Amino acid sequence: MGWSPAGKAAGLRRAAAAAVLAAAAATFTASAAVLVATAPAGAQPVRFYYLAVGASEAVGVQPLSVHHGPVPTADGYANDLAAAEASRWPGLHLVDLGCPGITAQGALAGHARCAYPAGSQVAAATAFLRAHPGTTALVTVDLGFNDLWPCLVRRPVDQSCVDTGLARVARALPVVLSDLRVAGGPNVLIVGLEHNDPYIADARFGPDTFTRASTAVFERFNSELAALYRRAGALVADVPSEFGSGAAAPTQMCALSWMCARHNVHPNNAGYRAIAEAIAEAIAAGRPSAPGG
Repeated sequence: MGWSPAGKAAGLRRAAAAAVLAAAAATFTASAAVLVATAPAGAQPVRFYYLAVGASEAVGVQPLSVHHGPVPTADGYANDLAAAEASRWPGLHLVDLGCPGITAQGALAGHARCAYPAGSQVAAATAFLRAHPGTTALVTVDLGFNDLWPCLVRRPVDQSCVDTGLARVARALPVVLSDLRVAGGPNVLIVGLEHNDPYIADARFGPDTFTRASTAVFERFNSELAALYRRAGALVADVPSEFGSGAAAPTQMCALSWMCARHNVHPNNAGYRAIAEAIAEAIAAGRPSAPGG
């Protein structure tokens, strides 16, 4: 398949990753500089934190076990972003609370697969934010995919399931974002992630009827996610744009995920770097409007 203009643009963004990440960090280094400059002589440098809230992609899951089962890795987007931003936010340290398989409601109420001393992922995140006032530079939120994927594992797409899943996200995600904002204060930078459609890769192997249906689901999903993020005063990371569009999208998805090699929905190392770039581009674009705006 030939590359579309949108696919070429995504490739150019990846080629310029270092510059984008540096520019993104530079946008929000003023507070870091002030804190370091005002530290008492001989004091330890201020440590800044990046708090990742989300599901399997937040912890870099890839199908790399002996039997190709999914396992967390140190090559996820959170790791990539933390490493790239460390020179701008002195001593930046990743605190990754992600839990594979967790839903938006599960992040609030708790999830059997992941045990948090505070009781849930969001409770752990808010406790951390309250314990580290003024030093949490960044929070990313990556929830909702696990509310939808059961609707897409069989053909055709279960539209009733999609409606129910999106309704659950619409109820839970605003509470997640509000809790993080209250705990972190008005100046904590929160970036919400949209989600790429891994099933678009299926168009490489047969009729694209299912691919068209999944694309419509993810367009609706991401539109609703973006609205919820903006309403909460968060920035929006346009992850799908990094994975290409049009005729190039299936090939691009194969290159950036495990869909074609192992029919696994998770990104590969290159895909996780692309997600980190989308977050960096959102940061570079500027601060969000006030919550409710």
